[in-house]
Amino acid sequence: MQDTIAQSIVLHNQLVKEMEEIYRLYAKKSGVSETAFWILYCVRERKEPYTQKELCDLWSYSRQTINSALKNMQAQGLIRLALAEGNRKNKQILLTSEGKELVKRVIDPLMQAEQNTFAQLGMDNVEQYLQLERRHVQALRKQIEGICAFHL
Repeated sequence: MQDTIAQSIVLHNQLVKEMEEIYRLYAKKSGVSETAFWILYCVRERKEPYTQKELCDLWSYSRQTINSALKNMQAQGLIRLALAEGNRKNKQILLTSEGKELVKRVIDPLMQAEQNTFAQLGMDNVEQYLQLERRHVQALRKQIEGICAFHL
């Protein structure tokens, strides 16, 4: 049984790495850094603007990584940062017209491909997969926190 579990873990981790590589190569072939790609993806997937803090918290990025990428994206004319209404500390990430064009050319086709693959799997399977993956992440977090004696 332990061998089966160990083999399953290895396969799972290989699949996670393969998925990461698919996105990394797509970003590279699109001429976008990996972090900029995910920022564009995040901004596109949500109706209301993200703040830098929300992006870091919800997508598990370090503030340093996001801050550096946002500076580069601003310099490239892809985004602008605007003070969030009622909160002078948090800036919203907004696409410029150049950023919107890049999203249309790079992110939209990818999101369509993702939707197509989930549709092929069937929503019942997708829901079950996501539920199991969420349970797996929560259980792994708890196990690692027990080993390290701190909160992740």
